[in-house]
Amino acid sequence: MRREDRRVVAVLGFLHGTVHANILSIPVFLLAWQPEFRADNLTLGLLAASAYIPYGLGSVPFGFLADGRAPDRLLLVCAFGIAGSMAAVAASPSLPVLAASLGALGLFSSAYHPTGLSVISRTVTEQGRGMGWHGMGGSLGIAAGPAYVGATLAFGASWRLVAGSLILPAVIASVLLLVERLPRGVLKSPAVLGGARRGLASRPYGLILLVYMFAGFAYQGGLTFLPRFIGAGFFAAALGLGAVGQVLSGTLADRRRPDRTLFALSTAAAGSLAAAGVLLVAGLGPPFLGFTTVAVGFGFLLFSLEALQNTLVTREAPRDARGLAFGFTFLSVFGIGAMGATLAGYLLDRSEAPLLFGLLAGSLATSGAFAYAAGQAGGEARSVAGPPR
Repeated sequence: MRREDRRVVAVLGFLHGTVHANILSIPVFLLAWQPEFRADNLTLGLLAASAYIPYGLGSVPFGFLADGRAPDRLLLVCAFGIAGSMAAVAASPSLPVLAASLGALGLFSSAYHPTGLSVISRTVTEQGRGMGWHGMGGSLGIAAGPAYVGATLAFGASWRLVAGSLILPAVIASVLLLVERLPRGVLKSPAVLGGARRGLASRPYGLILLVYMFAGFAYQGGLTFLPRFIGAGFFAAALGLGAVGQVLSGTLADRRRPDRTLFALSTAAAGSLAAAGVLLVAGLGPPFLGFTTVAVGFGFLLFSLEALQNTLVTREAPRDARGLAFGFTFLSVFGIGAMGATLAGYLLDRSEAPLLFGLLAGSLATSGAFAYAAGQAGGEARSVAGPPR
């Protein structure tokens, strides 16, 4: 990549990691919140969803803004909002206040993906590689956040102190954004933006939304309670391996048919979840090493999907509407997909863990099938009209 592209990806990758470090620490915090607030699994699932839903819903209005405004201000709102939200989480005296604080965390975090990804898609020349390294930054945060939270809680630290300390990465991200100005691109007129947004009403893009939605069920449902099965340490290891998967899949994303690779990896990830369900039925669940290995492999495969999914969007969405395009995709994966966390809590309360893993495996396999269909439909559309501008 060009030097200026690496600088952009580095700054965005750090903020990407900060966003995910907080959101993916929630499953580990649930282990501390359950005894303190005397919550059952369904309540815990709803508590996690209180962050995930606004994380998805907020992506659409922020994506709309990302297409017509400079990215720096939106990303500063994201970083400062995360810092304030984590302070509120640390001070929460009750479940309703905690849920509201998590909702604010999700809302401010939702500004990141449509804004950051649209910057990369418009300014970085090697988009697949850029998405991969940017995704690695997110995955490092995904691994480091839960690992830090799990380790400090294991050594007896107060969860409130730990939550308060997570303010620091958001402050550092704010400083980086103020020092390293991001490329603004050429701001378009409302008429041009309106025409580009109408270009999202296409069959390939509609299929891509289904790719994200079904992957979101597995993402939220699989990760929210995974620490319950394998512990915070192995959970962090699973998420850390996702960083390697991000870089590898980012390299593959620059190939001619990333949809085929996405189909194959989605099927493999679905297989890992199905295998976990079979092991539970056979009485070989945790602490059986085979179950832990399968669960850690699921983390590697799950996060390897992201760069490929994002590349599908950049291929099918008009350049000037990519902020809104990524907004809708993250509405699908986090907003609608948040139902996976609630479903997981409900089924675990009914001691139906094998059924849960089976349903999540089916969701990932369905996501992969829609990815293949989106690639086929996009290829047909481009052969007639050419690629999006």
